[in-house]
Amino acid sequence: MSASVDIKQFTALEQRVDALVTQLQQLVPPLANSGKSNDKGARPAFLPRGTRFSLSLTPETLPSTPDISLPGSQDVLAPDDGIAVTDRPSAQVATRILDIIQRYGHNAASSEEAWPGKIKFMPLVEAYVSKHEPVQMVLPAFPFKSPNRKDKTLGSLPDLGEELALMHLNGLCESITEVYEHGAKVVITSDGLVYNDVMGIDDSEVWDYSTAIRDIIRAKELHHVSALRIVDLLGHSNTENLSKEEYLTHAGCYRRELVAKYAPAGSSALEAVRSDKDTCMTYRGYIKFLTKDLMYSPLAQQTQDQRNPKKRYKDAIENLAYQMISRGKAFAAAIEAKCNNFVRLSIHPSTGQAKLSIPLIPPPKGAHLMTPWHSSVAVGLDGSFRTVHAEDVRDTHDLIYRDGRPYHFREKSELYDFGQTEVEFEHLYPCGLVIRPVVESGERPSFRALDSKKLRKLTEHQSPVVLRGFADTTDREQFVGKAYELGEVLPWTFGILQEVKDAKRSDKQGNNVTSSEAMPMHFDGMFKFVARTDEEGNELKDEQGNVIKYQKPPKFQYFTSVATAPKGTGYTLFAASRLFFKYLPAPYTVERLEAVKWRMDNDGFWDAKIRDLPLVVRHPKTNAPCMRWHEPWPASKTKFSTCVVTIENDSQDIVQLVDQLIYDRRVCLRFTWEQGDILFSDNTAMLHTRTAFTDDSDRELWRIHFD
Repeated sequence: MSASVDIKQFTALEQRVDALVTQLQQLVPPLANSGKSNDKGARPAFLPRGTRFSLSLTPETLPSTPDISLPGSQDVLAPDDGIAVTDRPSAQVATRILDIIQRYGHNAASSEEAWPGKIKFMPLVEAYVSKHEPVQMVLPAFPFKSPNRKDKTLGSLPDLGEELALMHLNGLCESITEVYEHGAKVVITSDGLVYNDVMGIDDSEVWDYSTAIRDIIRAKELHHVSALRIVDLLGHSNTENLSKEEYLTHAGCYRRELVAKYAPAGSSALEAVRSDKDTCMTYRGYIKFLTKDLMYSPLAQQTQDQRNPKKRYKDAIENLAYQMISRGKAFAAAIEAKCNNFVRLSIHPSTGQAKLSIPLIPPPKGAHLMTPWHSSVAVGLDGSFRTVHAEDVRDTHDLIYRDGRPYHFREKSELYDFGQTEVEFEHLYPCGLVIRPVVESGERPSFRALDSKKLRKLTEHQSPVVLRGFADTTDREQFVGKAYELGEVLPWTFGILQEVKDAKRSDKQGNNVTSSEAMPMHFDGMFKFVARTDEEGNELKDEQGNVIKYQKPPKFQYFTSVATAPKGTGYTLFAASRLFFKYLPAPYTVERLEAVKWRMDNDGFWDAKIRDLPLVVRHPKTNAPCMRWHEPWPASKTKFSTCVVTIENDSQDIVQLVDQLIYDRRVCLRFTWEQGDILFSDNTAMLHTRTAFTDDSDRELWRIHFD
């Protein structure tokens, strides 16, 4: 039974219907009054005044084609083709796109209630899909660094935090591209010039910061991300050639023009905070960061000279927050005018009714969200990234510099000390570590000079570990010799070293490892079984007299890159179990997956039927849960071995869950080889695969396994 709308709700809805009908009249003139125009503001003749409805404002009562929007929602018309939304191909694609945005947002572990964001933005996203256009998203963000450079941030320019955040946004778009061929774009609208003057930040600092953001986008080849300044939103021409001098000359004018042109008439920041939940959450966020941002500012000093300085400072911060809300309304209106019908993203918590919240550097579960411009990044020994206040980690972490300026913190450890061989480290997104020699002049050091025990331990924590720029990396004798320093080298039928290159075979019995095909995600040693023995080394047998065998995968992989594939092909992908479980969605848990058993049926070169396989094992050194998986691989993907996977004691939905999450760009590194790279990977902590490369490519890796 539907509930009747009260008079205020009805009046608002009636006004929305009037506006919608007016739009329909413009689109389809014959329907409107038989060619007779109404006076301005008059009601369309075919919807007589006095018409009344009894409506229930719930998603279930909306028509499948949303020709009437809820009050406050976007007026986007989906095609009325008589097909239910869930059956319409464009709606199915839009649903998958919004599912990805939801996973990246604050709602990944939400309750069973419908996510408001999907209801709100479904018509908008489906409109892009129907027109075969990239889904356009807009994010107001990346203003300037917090002025509190003592307790919070490392300086005035972007650092590892902004770098990670931009790659995270690009990864969101790349994930959408995997389900929708036209992909997605994120436009960053920098709000630095909106607020910097009230916070005591110089206009030149805003320019330098936003310019450095653009430099990162170009250097990292983040093709799905772009950036706009306020001057772009105002519609000024030739802004791509805007100089710093011109920008600084007119910065104050840009601010005044923004407010004059877009500030809502008669709007009250106080009333907005009281009446709108999203605005209230934003206001509270402002209060929180302003209190710490301005601790050492002239504003804070002024309040110290007054009676009751704590209250005076609190009042001043609240006043600033209201000013920012007011200017934010003008800024939002400018974004809406410039980026009309874009999916609105936000760094602030949101209900999903008007904008979709996206954490730029997702925190550990239960930790507070911080943006990179209000924090510093601390890299853990396990390779994890955390946003922190600088004051909280100075004693436990080393401050790491890049290009002569502080870039991030790194957990203190002797594993980063390679003695006389001076090296530098680069942390990859979302996982992995590159080690390079620091060479001022002269010859490059040999990779053999690096401490093997430290390399092994770093690999257990931060796989994959890459040595780049060292000498002797493609010398077979040196490569094999290092393997024996790293651990117990494991032989195979072909010997200890496999040349991983295209063998030019195409028959069913060929090995997909030595082909140019893409491969399924897996761990090495899937089919390696050894006999179980007693204390004296005798093989144990079952009641039927069969030798009892158990699966014994190698602990580590060790590669060198002899020749690379053409750019954009032949990637090696590494999925980190640590990140898999970080982003594991509800209702799934580590405990549930640890109980899961699965089986696989292979044909061809890997002809085998293996049962009772654990989905999760514990790491022998860290005790962290680690995925054990072989991706299903049908004949449509290969001319070699196929693989069928079945969950033995739980839902088959787990197959789809695992396959989606192991390729999630927050979990999976897409690694591009350079000739001469040495790479170590922990075969327990990581799954891996390879993308296809061209048949005529000379791509060649050498691989050795060791324990």
